[in-house]
Amino acid sequence: RMQELAAQLRRARKEGGAFLLPSRLVVRVSGADAFRYLNGQVTRDLGRLRDDDAVSACLLTPRGKLCAVLLIHREGEDFLLEADPSLEESLPARLERYIVADDVTLSLEKARPAVHLFGRVSTDWVRQDAGENNDSKPPKVLQVMRLGVSGIDVELAGIGSRELPPLLDPLVVEALRLEHGIPSEGSELGGEILPPEALLDRTHIDYDRACYPGQEVISRLKSIGRVNRLLHLLTAPAGSALRAGMHVTSGEGKDVGVLTSVAEQFDTGATLALAFLPRESSGPLFALDPLTGARTQLTITSITGS
Repeated sequence: RMQELAAQLRRARKEGGAFLLPSRLVVRVSGADAFRYLNGQVTRDLGRLRDDDAVSACLLTPRGKLCAVLLIHREGEDFLLEADPSLEESLPARLERYIVADDVTLSLEKARPAVHLFGRVSTDWVRQDAGENNDSKPPKVLQVMRLGVSGIDVELAGIGSRELPPLLDPLVVEALRLEHGIPSEGSELGGEILPPEALLDRTHIDYDRACYPGQEVISRLKSIGRVNRLLHLLTAPAGSALRAGMHVTSGEGKDVGVLTSVAEQFDTGATLALAFLPRESSGPLFALDPLTGARTQLTITSITGS
């Protein structure tokens, strides 16, 4: 099994791959004022959103702290907001708070089962599907970036007899997530996070627009050019027993952070971890086992695509 996971990981880096999308929360925003309202709430300019695209955005507090990370796309005149299922109560409440005299309706929907294809696998699949001669309606395809590279979501209901590539093991998908430094709700993301700390300023913010809650804070952080801590990718030697929640210490034993996610890099045997550390952190760093007091050396690694 380890050899197969390693082979999947190597192929996915080189060629891309496909995986079944996990459970997601979906909120439909509809009504005559849906665009004006939503565009005034999120960190991206929805005027640039095409019908077959999805954009990643943040929903913030007035202090610039994170309420939710969203994936937004159009469906006719409506907007669909995809978020982590843990936000089922807090996300609608946050959205409703800013609906005053707007003609806007919010409704929760069941996420449609779908597969995400990325890299060359996605372009090959689209090309093959377009070249097939069949009378059936083509499946809905949404252009979206989920693992740091271009990809598409394809709804399973519309695939019919079309053949999908083999699906990646979830453990491989998690290793790719860490390699690309993509934060996850409940692990890296929460209510005390400023988007630039989690590197979301690279992918989730349009800095050439204004007038959304938290925008002044975000613009100020950009003009200052720094936040005090950043999400870092760390690597530990093969066989390391790392766990999320372990504290990261400096060589002098000073506590500098906590591991938020851990995954095995199957092709090298190394263990990957994400942690928020002071922005200028450098080695040596260690993960401290609170039960045994043992220390595992960590190396700061460049995030793929950075």
